[in-house]
Amino acid sequence: MASNAKSQSTLIHDTICLFMITLIAGILLGAVNMITVDPIKEQAEKAKQEAYAAVYDGAEFVSDDGVNSSLKAFQADLASGKVKTASGSDLSDVEIQEVMKATVDGQDAGYVMTCSGKGYGGAVKVALGIDGEGAIKGIQIMDCTNETPGLGQNSSKEDWNSQYIGMTTAQDVSVVKDGSGSKDNGTINAISGATITSNAVTRAVDGSLLFIASLSE
Repeated sequence: MASNAKSQSTLIHDTICLFMITLIAGILLGAVNMITVDPIKEQAEKAKQEAYAAVYDGAEFVSDDGVNSSLKAFQADLASGKVKTASGSDLSDVEIQEVMKATVDGQDAGYVMTCSGKGYGGAVKVALGIDGEGAIKGIQIMDCTNETPGLGQNSSKEDWNSQYIGMTTAQDVSVVKDGSGSKDNGTINAISGATITSNAVTRAVDGSLLFIASLSE
C-alpha cells in the first residue's frame, strides 16, 4: 500500500511539473510572438512598398473601395475556376492578394498589385505595375523561395521576368519552351528546367490582367 501511495504521489508530482513546464513555455512563446509580430508585419509592408515603387516608379499608391469590392468578387470566381484565359487555361490556383490605384501628380495612372500562382514548391508571389492603358509597366518576383535554387528561383532575375513588360490586358500570355517567346504574340520563354515556375508566374500575370480588364467592363 505504501508503495502504491508513493507511486501515486510521484505521478501527481510529475503531472504538476509537466503542466507548469507547458504553461511557462506557452507564456514565453506568447511573449516572443507579441514582441516579434509587429516588426515582422512592418518588414513585410516595407518590402511590399519597395516592390510597388520598383514596378511603378514615380507613383503613389492608394486603396480604393470600389476596386477592393470588385477584387473580392473576382477572386471568388478565380478560386472556383470560373475565370480562364482566352485559350481555356485554368487559373484556379491564382490569388490576387491586393490591388491599389497608382497615381501620378494626383491623377489616376494605373494600378499596382500583388498576385501569385502555384509553382513547383508553393506559391510564387509577384508584384505588378500596370499603366493606364492596361500594359505591364514593371514586374518583380516578391517570393520564390519554395522553388528550386538555380532553376525556379531564377524567375526573380530581371533578364527573365522583364519579358512580361509591355504585355497588355488584350493579350493571353502563355509560355513556350522553344525560345520563340515574343511580346508581340504574348509568349514568354520558359526558364530552362523550370517550366512549372514559369507557368506559375504567367498564370498570375494572366489573372491580374483579366482583373484589370474587368474593371473597365
